Amino acid sequence: MQVCKNKNSGKYFIYIQDTGNDETLLVTRDAKIKSLNAELFEEPEDKDEDYLVANGLISDAHIQRLRQYEKDKSENNIDNFLYQFEQLSPDEQNRFREMLK
Repeated sequence: MQVCKNKNSGKYFIYIQDTGNDETLLVTRDAKIKSLNAELFEEPEDKDEDYLVANGLISDAHIQRLRQYEKDKSENNIDNFLYQFEQLSPDEQNRFREMLK
């Protein structure tokens, strides 16, 4: 799991991705997804999830929030794909199906 340490507090936040404009998408200490100024954090680093929880650096609530975010994002991607597929003509849909074989 990737985490970033806040330079001021020393607390860990779960890293999701850079969002541009010097912002980083994180799971915050209150288990919310927020884009925060990247300058406030050290570089993301890989840490063992069990280690992080066992040492109180993150909580199960943080992990659950990350998993829900990932699930929601995945479902949104599938919905977008299905919408785009439905916009294709029947011939294009058939060609696409053939490419998948």
